Amino acid sequence: MNQCQSNKIICVVKHIPGHGCAVSDSHFKMPKVNLSYKELDNIDFFPFKYNSAKLAMTAHILYKKIDSKNVATFSKKIIKKIIRKKIGYKGILMSDDISMKALKYDLITNAKKSLNAGCNLVLYCAGNVNDNFKLIKSVPYIDEFTVQKTSEIYKILR
Repeated sequence: MNQCQSNKIICVVKHIPGHGCAVSDSHFKMPKVNLSYKELDNIDFFPFKYNSAKLAMTAHILYKKIDSKNVATFSKKIIKKIIRKKIGYKGILMSDDISMKALKYDLITNAKKSLNAGCNLVLYCAGNVNDNFKLIKSVPYIDEFTVQKTSEIYKILR
C-alpha cells in the first residue's frame, strides 16, 4: 500500500471487513457467514487492520452473528463498530456495486441504505444511464468527511 502511494497509485482494499469465510459469490446471491466476531477478527478482519489504504470497499455479506438483518454494506453496527472502531479504518468507505444480486432492494434503496449505514460513496457498475440519473437525483451530495479525504488523495497524486 505504501509503495503504491509513494508511486502515486491509490489502492482500494476490498472487501472490508472480509470475504474469506464466505463460500458464495455476492455477484449472484447473498453470502452468509455464521462465525462469531472473535473468529472473524482473527481470520477475515485481521488483514484490514493497521493499513494505510485511502479507499476501501464494503462486503455484501451477511455476518449472521454480528448483524443478522443487514449485509455489511447496510449495517451501521458493522461499519461504525467494526470497520471504523475495531479495525480502525480511517479512509473513504465505498459500497461494492449496488446492482449485485446479494442486495435485495432497488438501486435507490440500496444506495440510501449504504449511505445511511456509513458508506461515504456508492458504487454502481451496471452502466444503465437512466439508472445513473435516478441515483444522482435521489442521493445526497458528498459530505465534508469525504471531501476532506478526497483532498488528501489528490495531494498524493500530485
